[in-house]
Amino acid sequence: MQYKFKCLLILTAMALAVSCEKEKTFTTMPSTPPEEQPEEPVVEEPKTVKFSKLHVEGRWFVNEEGVRRNLHGFAQTYSPWFNEQGTKWNNYDVDACLSYNQGLINKIIKQGWKMDFVRMHMDPYWSNKPNVKTTGENDISAFDFERFKKYLDEVFVPMAEFIISKNMYVVMRPPGVCPEQISIGGAYHDYLKQVWTYVAQHPKLKDNGYVMFELCNEPVQICDDNGKGIDNWNGATFDARGQKITEFMQEIVDEMRKYCNNILLIPGLHYQMLYKTFEKYPVLGDNIGYAVHCYPGWYNSGYDKEVEVVYDKFKSGWDNEIMPIGRKAPIVVTEMDWAPEKYNASWGKAITGVAGENGFGANFIKICDDNCNISWLLFTGPEWLAKYDDTVSDGSTFLTDPEACPRPVYRKYQEYATPEYITKINAADYGK
Repeated sequence: MQYKFKCLLILTAMALAVSCEKEKTFTTMPSTPPEEQPEEPVVEEPKTVKFSKLHVEGRWFVNEEGVRRNLHGFAQTYSPWFNEQGTKWNNYDVDACLSYNQGLINKIIKQGWKMDFVRMHMDPYWSNKPNVKTTGENDISAFDFERFKKYLDEVFVPMAEFIISKNMYVVMRPPGVCPEQISIGGAYHDYLKQVWTYVAQHPKLKDNGYVMFELCNEPVQICDDNGKGIDNWNGATFDARGQKITEFMQEIVDEMRKYCNNILLIPGLHYQMLYKTFEKYPVLGDNIGYAVHCYPGWYNSGYDKEVEVVYDKFKSGWDNEIMPIGRKAPIVVTEMDWAPEKYNASWGKAITGVAGENGFGANFIKICDDNCNISWLLFTGPEWLAKYDDTVSDGSTFLTDPEACPRPVYRKYQEYATPEYITKINAADYGK
């Protein structure tokens, strides 16, 4: 009996303990069963982005993880004159050129710039025969193909590799600029095909998802079959010039596609301002984007250098000329900057202004952001960018005046580097 009584007491105590534990657990639970709780709204985690190879899907650059990318960067030209007007190196000094330009990139990164790409000009300083007089960068009479091959290996490929090592993509453009008129089968067309066919086979560049090719710089006017320039502005010639510029670019693309599948950026006529014809006559193939230039006064934005860049006119001009193809393929603005004329430090002469009102810079950024798939760079000299210090108060210098491009662009690039921005552009319906 005593043993049974002890067992009964033990069982009773255990039951009470379990009952108390249940009561304790229950008092911390919600007053209604979990299945009856209202569902919490799903908040998408901000996306992170990996530096990996890019390809084109529809109107987007997309990396290997399937994340859409818009790129933001700057430009470099590897010649003495464009490296602080010949004060830093000279006389085909490869080591000095590499040291100076790689040093600038390191300084730009150290200053906190959030850059994704560099536009690289394979300047004709290297590929032209020394001491042969030319009329300018659009004159290919001094071009030496053997020199181009030599310095592609010694200057441009090492710079591309260095840039990529800093987690930035490369946009390569050929030596020089287009002549006033170009024609299918003409000397300049043959020159471009020769340059790009060789580059497309280079073992360190071909099929390199970190390297894009901008097929030429600022074509102005395309000629008809008789060698006569087709009017860019006469509405009756829309189809004629559209078909010809597409045929011109398509021949280069087709030659390059025999050897590589890099992203190719197609420039438009009139200094890379006219793109509407590409909606009707697109360049065909995979991994195709379009390289656009934009300066104050372009796209019907107004020509007063300091104030009268009007948002509504600017947006209307941009939407009319750029977005017909921009809704189908990625856009990269490969030249753009601005600042008040008094600073003599920029190609574009304008102020930042206010987004949606007057001024160039703020409205350019708003148009790019609203149109969703536009990458762009700051064409201001990298020597300026390397000196920028965001901790310095606003002032009346090129680097401290909020009406000049460095300050607002530096801060906008910080925003573009956030996971929240990546998440935004990866929304399925963004920009439709």
